Amino acid sequence: MKLNFIGKGSAFYPVYGNTGAYILEGKELYLLDCGELAFDFLYEHVDLEQVERVYVILTHLHADHVGSLGTLISYFYFHQGIQVHVVHPEHTVIELLSLMGIDQNGYCYLKLLPENSAGIEARPVEVKHAGNMRCYGYLLSDGEERVYYSGDSSEIPEEILTAFLTDEIDRVYQDTSTHDEPNPSHCFYGKLEVSIPVQKRNQVYCMHLDSPCEDLLREKGFQVVEVYSGG
Repeated sequence: MKLNFIGKGSAFYPVYGNTGAYILEGKELYLLDCGELAFDFLYEHVDLEQVERVYVILTHLHADHVGSLGTLISYFYFHQGIQVHVVHPEHTVIELLSLMGIDQNGYCYLKLLPENSAGIEARPVEVKHAGNMRCYGYLLSDGEERVYYSGDSSEIPEEILTAFLTDEIDRVYQDTSTHDEPNPSHCFYGKLEVSIPVQKRNQVYCMHLDSPCEDLLREKGFQVVEVYSGG
């Protein structure tokens, strides 16, 4: 399962773009989050006119993860007559889109990703990030691989960490911070060093970076996601 990343930056480090990724299977687009810069990236790098079905799987409702969702929905509905499938365990996304002026006729809201022709499954896993909203990572599967995508999270949930360390999960894509804080919203890389043995670190892909810290993370044995550039 290949995740094409549209950005790898945190909200306050937009140099790297909004963290998010997509999978394009035939004429179906599966998008993980849709931050402020996501629609611009997709418009430039994906032939959207060839897309016939769209699923947007949301981790949470902070602006750097949903900021261009309304634009994406409007584009497909008015330009191509397609309802975007908006997937999020919390129905508060409906209220958010309503405040953006997005009519519910323009999209289809779902708590869970339905069965689809690509055979992709996305199980939400609640994570610790913000005190005023429920946030989720996703355990993704395409029948061949299982990967975990953290969204914004201050730690790897115990069930995910155990499954990864016992080889039940192939790769982990983890929100990674260079700041160690008493009440963290993001995962300090030192916590990853403690949790992940050296021999498994090349299966952990750091994302949502808050600074140009790639060399530091690679020195520790971790991978860093690369932003998709086409081809």
